[in-house]
Amino acid sequence: MDATILQTLYNGEFTENFEQKQSIIRGTVTTEGDVKGNQFVFIIEGTADIAVERASNGLIPTAQDTQTSATAVMKEYHHLARKKQFDILSSSVPQRLSMQRRGITSINNKTDQLLLTEMATTAYDTGGAAANSIGLMLEACAILDENYVPDDGNRYGLLTPRAWAQAMKITQFSSQDYVPDRPFMKYTMWRNWNGVKWARHPNLPGKGTGTASCFVYHKNSIGHALNQGEMQTKVGTNDEQDYAWARTSAYQGAKMLIDEGVVKMVHDDTATI
Repeated sequence: MDATILQTLYNGEFTENFEQKQSIIRGTVTTEGDVKGNQFVFIIEGTADIAVERASNGLIPTAQDTQTSATAVMKEYHHLARKKQFDILSSSVPQRLSMQRRGITSINNKTDQLLLTEMATTAYDTGGAAANSIGLMLEACAILDENYVPDDGNRYGLLTPRAWAQAMKITQFSSQDYVPDRPFMKYTMWRNWNGVKWARHPNLPGKGTGTASCFVYHKNSIGHALNQGEMQTKVGTNDEQDYAWARTSAYQGAKMLIDEGVVKMVHDDTATI
């Protein structure tokens, strides 16, 4: 009697799930400061005094020293993955690489979460919730202008996916007559419009609700502290228990530095596109 022998074939590469894998925000904030133990101190230059005339006594008055500092307290954040050596050796995909990638993604998402938490403390917003429009984005930019925030190429804007979709309906935002790229033809993460580099962020506070938080900010307004300058990625094995591990760690913190440089756009993510 004929016997049919079946063989199960496995893919040699793993299929990644959908998630935010990199920090979108860290490259757009201030990262320079002084490390003191578990604290990261940012020095903030004060505003300049108005120039004055020489005093009646013949001396030039001394300007006030308005320099201040802000301190971010760093905490340790970790992602530890373990797998039995048998599962790794019998798998058709590179399991150690998978564990490392998950760890890096975890730390990057934590970085953005810390920065967004600080941004949400700003006292400046565009008012009541509304669907994104040219008026809403211009209002946020106008608040920065009123707060003397320089238009020097270091302004950034973060929109929820639905706020971005609303913006794509605006001719001035989506037409190549107004922006250098061709947004419906090719993809770029950041779109430079009205002096602000705009991007989609899938994890903004309140995403999908009637009061989602989008942000427009200047690089100098938010600080991110990362001890040793980068995250740690370590891998190893435990011979006694016969498992492999991958640990990703970062000692980090975030701090609002200049409140006037962050504006919250309250967006109605439930509005019809």
